[in-house]
Amino acid sequence: MRRTASVATSLVATAVLTTPAGAAPAPTRTPVAAPRAAALACRAATPADRPVTFSPKLTLRPRHVNITGTLKLTACTSPNGSQQRLRSATLTMKGSGQASCSGASNITGTATITWRDGAGHRAGTSAITSTRRSISGYNPGDALLGGTVTHGVLTGRRVVGSATPTSDVTSCATRGLATLHAAGKIKFMR
Repeated sequence: MRRTASVATSLVATAVLTTPAGAAPAPTRTPVAAPRAAALACRAATPADRPVTFSPKLTLRPRHVNITGTLKLTACTSPNGSQQRLRSATLTMKGSGQASCSGASNITGTATITWRDGAGHRAGTSAITSTRRSISGYNPGDALLGGTVTHGVLTGRRVVGSATPTSDVTSCATRGLATLHAAGKIKFMR
């Protein structure tokens, strides 16, 4: 059930951190500036022992659902060279929305990131607020993580990324979905 897998991923993504779709491309007569390099890019995945949880579980019937979870950010690099010290992090998230196996609306969410340097020492924190309020996409590759860093390290940066389920989500429509594992990438942009 690709649609169910995608919506579960999308709900996790948008409940935590989502950003609106980009603007239309510039006309061909207008020179387009080269895209800016990310300040930081990391791999993101749920730890094996801590999936994202839905309470109550997702079902076919839309209802108010609370979402909590943890992502481990690893292999962080700084493409533009501005954040060489940050190498890994733990992101804890919570959010809620009117959700079902086929979509979500009225989404709110926040996340806190605890950063680590290359030696594993604490290197600061970041607070993130989600910016997207609904999701209707069904392609796991299009499930965007996003928001804005509102406090701490990387304040003012836009957060963008993608996630794909790594656990079986085919039972959402028949038995409901209470937990989800996922993996993807996250970037912190200007």
